[in-house]
Amino acid sequence: MRLPVAAALLSLVACSESTEGTTPKLEGLINPRQRLITPARVCNAGGAPSGWRLELIGDRFTPVPRDALTDSPSVELPTVSLSGPADYTLPADHLFFARTELMRMDLPTRDSTPSNTLPPGAYTVSVTNPLGGTAELEDALRVVPPPVITTLTAPEGFRYNAASPLVIEGSGFRADALPLIVLQRQGEEDQPLFTVTVVSDTRIETEVPPATPEGTYALTLTNPEGCSVTRPQALTITYPRLGNLSVSPASGPANSDTVITVTNTASGTANRFTPGTHEVYLVAPVKTDPGQTVNIPLYDVTYVSQAQLRATVPNCSGFDSRPVTDPACPGGIVPGTYGLIVADPSGAFGTLPASSGFTVTP
Repeated sequence: MRLPVAAALLSLVACSESTEGTTPKLEGLINPRQRLITPARVCNAGGAPSGWRLELIGDRFTPVPRDALTDSPSVELPTVSLSGPADYTLPADHLFFARTELMRMDLPTRDSTPSNTLPPGAYTVSVTNPLGGTAELEDALRVVPPPVITTLTAPEGFRYNAASPLVIEGSGFRADALPLIVLQRQGEEDQPLFTVTVVSDTRIETEVPPATPEGTYALTLTNPEGCSVTRPQALTITYPRLGNLSVSPASGPANSDTVITVTNTASGTANRFTPGTHEVYLVAPVKTDPGQTVNIPLYDVTYVSQAQLRATVPNCSGFDSRPVTDPACPGGIVPGTYGLIVADPSGAFGTLPASSGFTVTP
């Protein structure tokens, strides 16, 4: 086996004077998470157990085989060093040769094994071939700290039927690239926050989407270069409530739409209806997808008074455009008894449970 192994190792370099001592060419350093960002940015925390994977781009990266004619052949790779706020040389087992134009390296962090926390700042990267020759690239790497969340504030409270502003304050935010922000609660899918403005490296303004379920959420913020921070039990979402709701009539046939009156009996701290545009939904399945319960909007919703709304339940039309000419109402609501959701323009909402809701009769 010795000769085949030796041949494979020797194929990495040419046996010519032009290869020995060749000076490498270093053109750039890339963080695969942000391939178009130069200089590359990397967080000094987090990452895989071995650190963050980065790519060195250039030419004439030249490994040298060692002990090729022994039982323990090896390859000596070019040395990669960083200089800046601190000096650091990558361990040999954190370097990986792909081809003469590409090497990969795992940069240790505070959380890797072994660990190494580079001070934030700009670094010069150098590559030295085993037989001599060094290439340097100034400001090739920017080391940044992980984000920190100190406070979260919903300055206007939470509104059921509209986005609710949310202010995140801390440090290590990136004004030049948007972070990924998600709300997390056990048993539910993560809720991304899509409208994000990084005001500064200490302040982010975002919004909680309308109708986000009430409850207490963790918030995770991930910067584009990879580092993230999670603040457990960061946010408790509650909405102002309407009073006790009832509906009349409480049923209607499946082959025609039904005009109903929704009554709001408010007492104590409960909210009455306010003038403006209301949203009313029947929580039910339609015939085109009978296994899936969805929020079906009622139409012609009209404010009557602080205690009443008038609306039409689309028993026959469902989500279809009106008028529906097919008497079988193929897109209508599946017969059954269903609850309602009512959203007031004030941001308050109320629910009517299925047990006392509206019945679509066969």
